Amino acid sequence: MNILIVAVGSAGDVYPFIAIGQELKRRGHDVKLFAAAPFQSKVENAGLAFHSGFSQTHFDALVAETELWHPRKGLPIMLKSLGAQTRAGYALLLEHIRADDTVLVGSSLAFPARLLQESHGVKLATVHLAPACFFSASDPALHGDMAWLRALPAWAVRAVFNLLERTLIDPLVGAQLAPVRAELGLAPVRHIMGRWLHSPQRVICAWPAWFAAPKADWPANAVCTGFPRLAAAPGQALGDALQRFLDAGPAPLAATPGSAMAHGRLFFQRAIGAAAALGLRVVLVTPYREQLPEVLPPFAHYEAYVPFDLLAPRVAAFIHHGGIGTCANALAAGKPQLIAPFAYDQPDNAARLRRLGVAASVAPRAPLETWTRALAGLLNQPGTPAACRAIAARMAREPCAAAHIADLIEELGNAAHHATPPARDTTKGASAHAS
Repeated sequence: MNILIVAVGSAGDVYPFIAIGQELKRRGHDVKLFAAAPFQSKVENAGLAFHSGFSQTHFDALVAETELWHPRKGLPIMLKSLGAQTRAGYALLLEHIRADDTVLVGSSLAFPARLLQESHGVKLATVHLAPACFFSASDPALHGDMAWLRALPAWAVRAVFNLLERTLIDPLVGAQLAPVRAELGLAPVRHIMGRWLHSPQRVICAWPAWFAAPKADWPANAVCTGFPRLAAAPGQALGDALQRFLDAGPAPLAATPGSAMAHGRLFFQRAIGAAAALGLRVVLVTPYREQLPEVLPPFAHYEAYVPFDLLAPRVAAFIHHGGIGTCANALAAGKPQLIAPFAYDQPDNAARLRRLGVAASVAPRAPLETWTRALAGLLNQPGTPAACRAIAARMAREPCAAAHIADLIEELGNAAHHATPPARDTTKGASAHAS
């Protein structure tokens, strides 16, 4: 098959799709991965063909936005940036379509892939990496500072989501999509995030059901698979300097605010301060060295990048932002997690890990004393190590998630070919999976 994978986002959003692409290529398919330019070498080193509709310049400009990780202001910034690239992304994908044997695999915000499915009837599997991608009234995700949603009845939650889409998301994204849809002869669309972005053919939930079980108001074709995790390359090892640091004392903490966080100075101040207060060592991971003190204390070590599947077995706990990739690696290694969520799916991921008994969370801007108490409580909670070990053992027994997802993609591609029905007027809320 000719499989075109569209992975939108930062490292934690792209790496799972590299793992999926590797498995599909291993099975003999022609796989091309479309992502932002900074990931070209990572994709090509994994043996996959790479294409980009999002340049390094665009990526750097987006990361430089000071409000990108604000719990309320971040999403509009992200959607506006991605929406502006829709036409170019659509044209790039169109160049690689082959008759009859093409399957699209798109991440949550892969708008060009969804448009191509509508306009050309190409099969599409939407792969969501975190349950916050669903506007579920029965299990509302913890979006930003909207924890109060979970106290409301389902009808009220649904009303809030509808209001959010009608007043914020649809006008913002719709303004970007409308001209492109008109050029393609497609009808206007509403409920873009709540309904439209989910493929009517296949929705893959790239997490296990014990992390978030399917709900009645999820798309009817949604399937949970487990976390697809990109392993370190064969023969890859920890760097010599990091290895010496790890060998020089007890297991340290690992702290990262995410690969696309360029404004994490306060995060690192808090992580370093909490480690110092508790007499712990810490490995600091970020591609943006300027966020750290010019001279690090002797108990801290800096790395621009390190494969977490290699680092995780050597650390005592993770301090991080709640990105789903970091969550999954820490869970697989059986490590406690202190999460300081900024925006997007991060608050919801943190809440789910707290309910599993493997994590604590703290507001990113909370005082150092609060961070220190939260970290001490996490490390000293009697039940946490057992909960972490139980989940790690469970994940070790589960089938390979990338292989499961590849099975579902192959199943879609091998299904009797049928074109997507002509686009219908969705302005009245019609949907293949109405909530």
